[in-house]
This record gives sequence, structure tokens and C-alpha cells, in this order.
Amino acid sequence: MKKSLLILLALHYLNSEAQENKLEKNTINTIIGLIDKRDLNCSTEIERAKADFKSKEVYYYIQPEGYIDINYNRHFPFLNQLLKKKGIQFLSSKEVEISSFWKETNNGNYPLKTNCYCKASNKLLNIKYGHNFTTKIEQTADSLYVTDRINDIFEYPNEVDHYCIIYPKATDFPDQKFQIQKDFFSNFKFPDGFIHTINKRDFIAKTRLIIRRDNSISDIKIDIEFENPENKKFHSEIISQLTHHIENENWKAATSKGIKVNSSFEINFYN
Repeated sequence: MKKSLLILLALHYLNSEAQENKLEKNTINTIIGLIDKRDLNCSTEIERAKADFKSKEVYYYIQPEGYIDINYNRHFPFLNQLLKKKGIQFLSSKEVEISSFWKETNNGNYPLKTNCYCKASNKLLNIKYGHNFTTKIEQTADSLYVTDRINDIFEYPNEVDHYCIIYPKATDFPDQKFQIQKDFFSNFKFPDGFIHTINKRDFIAKTRLIIRRDNSISDIKIDIEFENPENKKFHSEIISQLTHHIENENWKAATSKGIKVNSSFEINFYN
């Protein structure tokens, strides 16, 4: 039994190694990286992009595979202007980007590349204008977008830098709201006569505030919903405690592209 298992493992290893060697033998290096030489469509598209680049320079936005940032195109108008100054046209690819895409044939399977024409066009721009030209010009365009809106209110967390911390007492990004609530309820005192509800939240305070670029707080808005309607008479007292806590906490301005911005922050307080 043990001998048979060893034989099967050895055969599997040899088969895997043979497949890898076969892929390597069929691999060619291009300006967009390694591709399979049997991927004739990609090879043709790369050569077509090279020919077109001699008379027309185009930067293509290629939508990444998987999760899409809802604000991915916020800087496009600025990017278009920057590219136009260099005589470069800006377009979006119509082809879906797929990282793992295989062609099945009678002689075996081989990997295919997507967006070969667009990738080649973008690579040619980097070759002509400098390493990472396309990445840098996108970053510049996004910074211009932020500075153009420097007095506006950015929505937190969707319109600011990923994993941006606005509550320094929190150990990390996901911990922020938990820590804010914990700090509030550690000092919160229920009003005398407050009627508690068994196995349910006594209240939920839907809170929204603006964290300014100078780390100050403004525009605090709190809407409280009580489980027991008889507790509504304590509305003002609880609002006062919440407001006092928020105004006296240490907040940190959010950033977008590393630039401090005004941001709107929402949190629900409940026990």
C-alpha cells in the first residue's frame, strides 16, 4: 500500500514537472511580459499596438479583475487633461480583465492573456516617457482631484485613503468604531429612572459628524431611537453626554492621497 502511494506521488510529480517544462518551452518574452507563443491573438495585438503607437499615443484604463473601488474614476477628468497636454489620448478598455484564462485544445491547455493591445500601448508610453509614467500620472491626477475639492466634505471611509485611522486610540482600522463605543460607555451614566429592556438594546444613537482638516469636530447630528418609548424624556440628557464625549475626544483628520481632508463620519452608539 505504501509502495503504491509512493509510485502515485512520483508519477504526479513527474507529470506536473513535464507540464511546467512544456509551458516554459512555449513561453516567449514580450513588452507586456511572458505570454504563451500559441496565444496568437495576443501576439498579433501587441504588434498592432506597436504599429499604431507610431502615429497615435493612447493610454488605456484597464478595469482590474475583482473588487472595484466606487471612486475609481473620480480623477479621470484631470487625467484626461494631463495626458492631452502630452498629446496622449485617454480611453477605457472594453475588454474584461481576467488573470486566469486558459485555452483548451486536443493537444493540451495553455494560458491566454487579456487586454494585450491596451497593455502594450500603456507599456510603450512607459518606455517613451519613463519608468512607471502611467502610474505616476494617475497619482498626480488623483492628487489634483483632492486639492480641487480641498474645502469639500469627503465621505469616510469610501472617499479617503484605505485603512485611514481617524480615532488614534484604536489599534487598527477595523477596531475604530468598537473602541469609540467602548470609550463612550465607560463613562456613560444612564439617567435616574431610565427603564432598561431585558435582552435588547436600550437605545441606538445614530451619529454623524464632520472631522475637519485641523482635527477639530463640527456638525454633530444625533438621532436616538429608544426601545422603550417611555425613555424618550431622557433624549436631551443622552444627547448631551454623547456630544460632550465626541467634542472632547482626540480625533485625527482623514487623508486622501496623503492630503488632509474634511470628512463625514457615521457611527451608531448602542449598549
